[in-house]
Amino acid sequence: MSQQLAATSPRNLISVHKFGGSSLASTARFQAVTRLVKQQQGQPWVVVSAPGDTTDELLAIISSYQQQGESSVLIAQLQARLLQLISASLSGPATGRVLATVQYWFSQIPAWLARQQNNEVLAIGELLSATLLAAMLTEQGKPAVAVDARQFLRFNDVEPDWQHSSALLKKVTETTASSGTSANVIHVVTGYIGKNQQGDSITLGRNGSDYSATLLAALLAADSVSIWTDVKAIYSADPRKCASAIPYARVNVRQACQLAALGNPVLHARTLAPLTGSRTSLLVRSALQPEHEGCEVVPTAANQAFLTSLAQVRLVSLARRPQISAVALAEQLQVPVVVLPQQDNGTDETSQRWLIPASAWTVAAALLQQHGSHPLTDTSDYYALVWLKGRARQQVNSELSELLQQLDIQHFYENDQLAVWLFKQELTVTELNQVHQHCVATKPRLQLLVAGTGNVGAEFLQMLSKQQAALSSEIKLTLAGVFNSRRALLGEALNPAKWQDQLACADSYSATELLTYIRQLPGPKVLVDITPSQQFARQYPDFIKAGCHIISANKQGVTLPLAEYNAIRAELKHHQLSWRSNTTVGAGIPVQQVIQTLQQSGDSIKKISGIFSGTLSWLLCKFDGSQPFSGLLAEATELGLTEPDPRDDLSGKDVQRKLLVLARELGLNLELEQIRLQPLMPEALAAGSWPEAWQQRGLLDDMLAKAWANANAAGKVLRYAASLTLDSEGVTAEVTLLQVAADEPLAALTPCDNIFVIESQWYCDNPLVLKGPGAGRQVTAGGIHADVAQLCQQLILTGVSH
Repeated sequence: MSQQLAATSPRNLISVHKFGGSSLASTARFQAVTRLVKQQQGQPWVVVSAPGDTTDELLAIISSYQQQGESSVLIAQLQARLLQLISASLSGPATGRVLATVQYWFSQIPAWLARQQNNEVLAIGELLSATLLAAMLTEQGKPAVAVDARQFLRFNDVEPDWQHSSALLKKVTETTASSGTSANVIHVVTGYIGKNQQGDSITLGRNGSDYSATLLAALLAADSVSIWTDVKAIYSADPRKCASAIPYARVNVRQACQLAALGNPVLHARTLAPLTGSRTSLLVRSALQPEHEGCEVVPTAANQAFLTSLAQVRLVSLARRPQISAVALAEQLQVPVVVLPQQDNGTDETSQRWLIPASAWTVAAALLQQHGSHPLTDTSDYYALVWLKGRARQQVNSELSELLQQLDIQHFYENDQLAVWLFKQELTVTELNQVHQHCVATKPRLQLLVAGTGNVGAEFLQMLSKQQAALSSEIKLTLAGVFNSRRALLGEALNPAKWQDQLACADSYSATELLTYIRQLPGPKVLVDITPSQQFARQYPDFIKAGCHIISANKQGVTLPLAEYNAIRAELKHHQLSWRSNTTVGAGIPVQQVIQTLQQSGDSIKKISGIFSGTLSWLLCKFDGSQPFSGLLAEATELGLTEPDPRDDLSGKDVQRKLLVLARELGLNLELEQIRLQPLMPEALAAGSWPEAWQQRGLLDDMLAKAWANANAAGKVLRYAASLTLDSEGVTAEVTLLQVAADEPLAALTPCDNIFVIESQWYCDNPLVLKGPGAGRQVTAGGIHADVAQLCQQLILTGVSH
């Protein structure tokens, strides 16, 4: 138990922040840590590891010297790299001082090696991090001092000497105060190192900086200690391998200790010990994603379910209880030692089975024999999977048991708190995800990547918060990216209410950078394409390979040349992903869903016809011959109903593409040019710019006036319609201007409406009619959300992890 020896008089909040080697691996990462430290309130203390792989390189230098290798070459290489790091990170007068200090340390290495003072060599990494970060903070207006933890951190054997350490720490703070430094000075302390009672330098083992941080927090009676790492929380499983792993906001101390004892790398066994019984809160946070609040380790948190693993372990049988405990053995070996549950709830206290890493077995066997035990070990190395249960009396169900047998389980141990399974080989990512689904009650998550921020894209994002709330009981819908042709806003759990301001400040990007980000993003994930770009649609295979489902409001992808379209479909099938494009025809009218349902139910569709353009629907419903057609066209343009160049509507090509979408929904191998097209304008208007074409609007007026007069004389109305007919002679597809009788479905239309008439085996005498607004940003955005909701339901029902 820790001893809170610091004064408890009123003071600023004291917080300890530990940054590991990956957080300090480059100038950019040092700068990011500097920004984080400057944002902290109260009195922050900082504990640092060595930059990047520096400790491994120092160990290599020691090993090379001991083997009489060329250690001087390794020393020079490391020194050059670290001096470059300093030069790139500092620009002020402190640069020369820091460089000189580090050069002095490196000059001492040969003497330390000769005297076998290896811990002095190993301390260089942490000393450099503390010195450099303190100089950077001071240079940026936040006074800071580097503190060598060996000035105050004392140990009796492996146990901290609380009384001595507290007295020495008090001297450190008094020295800082007497030097005239600001009272709000930031102390940057070396992790990993300390001294024994004889005054010799010692190291605290792998991940010893976490331990240093909690020791310092206990000595300071700190309010909180944050372990800044490369993950944003403590997960239910390794998120790099398990796509459905859950990041927990709170984990209880007992389970955190169990995880640490099981070798889970986020927290380690000794890290938690100094805070036992204290009021200091412990947080695990991501230095790469500091906007996330992280995970708090507290005594009162509810139990959670976890899945963790150990590779290359030996199954050790002990006929009698050894005089050394598993905890003490793990402490000496600096590896996890797992005591397995008694099989069949056995109560034989004299025999036990342990798991010990194969790499430590030789030393472990010798230690056990020294303590009166004669262990027997299986000759095989195993892969161990451990389920730390979320609730009492939770047992392996029949489905999980069957799965484990399929995975060729070798041994199985279970009690009320955990289950341990041993396999001959490490499970694949797919197999691990399958086990995780049985052990951890997961709520599916779908990550959205939205391409296109025009009118419809902005409306879709405005609606997203409501959609998230509506689905929250069954699935977590998160916004992970918003981008257009210029900028990209990327990050997990973006706020849909703030995307516009954040995107305006975001950086430009390349396709490679975007795809790299998406590939690293845990699934399931979906690309929502709200662009009009054919070039972007041609990139769908890359997004699919990165793990994305596709939702298209962009017709260009669905109407690509058949070879490209089929290639996208093949890629989707290969990766077991889906493609929804229900808003490419009819905006929010679910015509494609109806077609899919009819076909899946066994119906046979004979004909689809209708009015697919809201713009042309408005024009022809309004046109009664009383004014020139061009007058209505000008009005529609003013109302924003047409494209900037109205010929994009009048050409009929948009309707032609929509008919191709429905043809492909029916599984027809049709190309765009196989659909006969009659434009709603004279051929002469197609040339030149729109202002030039507008000068010839009389040709358009004459064409439509004649068409209206002929229809009116026949007692009919004009409609610009598409039709797709399937019969024994093949497929007929066309887009044309029709005369329609008043009692036909196409005639009974409100301006801007679309209508779809489906004739099938079931709906032959009385066709199925779908009608409603066929354009508008709200109905289109709503239709895209309907596609998202359908994908969510698929994920909820199937429980898939991709």
